[in-house]
Amino acid sequence: MIKKIRFEHSLAAAYILAGGLWIIFSDRFLNSVISNPEVMTQIQTYKGWFYVFITGIFFFLILHKHLKKLRDAEIEIQQHRDNLHEMVVEKTRRLDKVVEELSLKNETINRQNEDLKHVLENLNNMQAQLFQAEKMASLGVLTAGIAHEINNPLNYMLGGLTGLEHYFEENKLQHENTDLFLKGIRTGIERINAIVSGLNQMSRTNTTYDENCDLHEIIGNCLMILSNELKYRVKVEENYADHAIIIPGNVGKMHQIFLNILMNASQSIGTEGEISIRTTNSGSSVITEITDTGCGIEEVDLAKITEPFYTTKDPGKGTGLGLSITYSIIKEHNGELRFNSVPGKGTTVTVELPVKKHTL
Repeated sequence: MIKKIRFEHSLAAAYILAGGLWIIFSDRFLNSVISNPEVMTQIQTYKGWFYVFITGIFFFLILHKHLKKLRDAEIEIQQHRDNLHEMVVEKTRRLDKVVEELSLKNETINRQNEDLKHVLENLNNMQAQLFQAEKMASLGVLTAGIAHEINNPLNYMLGGLTGLEHYFEENKLQHENTDLFLKGIRTGIERINAIVSGLNQMSRTNTTYDENCDLHEIIGNCLMILSNELKYRVKVEENYADHAIIIPGNVGKMHQIFLNILMNASQSIGTEGEISIRTTNSGSSVITEITDTGCGIEEVDLAKITEPFYTTKDPGKGTGLGLSITYSIIKEHNGELRFNSVPGKGTTVTVELPVKKHTL
């Protein structure tokens, strides 16, 4: 706008200046050379028309040049506008194409996510079934021992019942051995109840991880289930913390952890040996150390013993899943599993579990 005003002012000033100079100098010149008034009038008329013609041509050329610049600028602006429109159309077309591609990719991703979700659900179900199958396999190995452990108190009960029946027939219920028979029956019932309770605790299939797990009770249940496997052959030394240790977790899976570790410790011992169990509470975590005097583990095997289906046992004596599942369960509880072994001398297995409730 400023340039337009300056151009208009310059043009007007030039016109006024040129007109004034033309009138002054042309009149002086004519007065100096012509003395006849009629001729002067006629020449001044021609002079006026000449001035109009010359200034018309002059302004035409100036305006033509200026308007040409304006037209060129307008054409250039229009070209830029057209180019910009084409660019916008092209960018919009590309953007629409990208949006369409992204939409298709999102649909594919959503479909793949659904597929992965189903696969994950199936894997979780298979893992749960595998855990349960391995647990049942462990119990299957111990079936004979468990049956024997139940059979012993049943024999106490049967003996007591037979004695009571004999005294009943002879009307001697006040016999001095009556209390002894009743005590044997009560002891047998309590023993069977403890074994069945331990088996029930281990066989639980809850999926929650916020149950109150009594660590010492769980280890005690596992030792009781393994008692026939251990007695007469393995001495168990229990060095527990001087207070009950209750941690959040899954009771059934906690049993599976320590049953697998204790069973491995027992199986690593030949004719006789010792298993030492030590529990400590550091405040933020609970540490359980299970040390055996068995055959130990070679260093080359230590890095592999938690891999699925890896076993150093003789064929038919192990699935190779026990420690793998134990490791997985401990990780599910945000815990740590560590091994320290000396071949020929024994192994220490350390289980560290957090005191606070974990989140999956």
